[in-house]
Amino acid sequence: MIAATKQIALFEPRAVLPVQSSFDVHAVSLPARTFTGDFWFTHRTDDRLWFALGDVSGKGLPAALVMAIIQEELEQRITSCARAGCDPATTMRRLHTLLRPILPGNRFATAVIGWLCDDGTMTLVNAGHCPPMVVRASGAIEQIDSTGPAVGIIAGSKWRSVTHKLRRGDMLVLYSDGLSEAACEGGLEFGTEGIENALHDATRPHSAHAVAAHLLAAVDRHADGARNDDLTLLVIGRG
Repeated sequence: MIAATKQIALFEPRAVLPVQSSFDVHAVSLPARTFTGDFWFTHRTDDRLWFALGDVSGKGLPAALVMAIIQEELEQRITSCARAGCDPATTMRRLHTLLRPILPGNRFATAVIGWLCDDGTMTLVNAGHCPPMVVRASGAIEQIDSTGPAVGIIAGSKWRSVTHKLRRGDMLVLYSDGLSEAACEGGLEFGTEGIENALHDATRPHSAHAVAAHLLAAVDRHADGARNDDLTLLVIGRG
């Protein structure tokens, strides 16, 4: 099943996932202001679920306008690459090639693009984004570091895809820096450590919705409800 809480005023992402999918997906996007620069997308095709999540540099309407361009192109690129059976690194490179000439000089984007097969094989590319976390059914957590630069900066940029295996009961957690960089009054950021601690505390067995809600509650407690940056979260569980 899929569920999404969307509070994006400028451009609505679409999530395409049939009811018979074996993946449990929940997404939430909360803007710091009226508009957001975060983006996410899912697309089901054949035996796999494609997913993406990213963040445009800056805040407010300027970032949201760039996000709208990226969101539309991302949907087209992923849908096209899904039909052609592309590697996610190829998808990222095509997105970069298209966007670099049209992005303002002071704008760039970080992003994660990948796919999950029904057999649990996961391949993704991380373009300078917050490290995705694989949460094992045992409670162990693995981070996936960047595999290439941010999108839209350097001509000739290259990315490398990495492959992992999600077993039944495992989850993939993608998020923007509005989660990891949320700070308390004293300036201490929630950080990847805060995310890991919240994931360890999540009730098991858990749904994607429950894990997302637990993370949001934990970061709200840490930052006393303050939100200074856009926050987007995408949780995908393998049933």
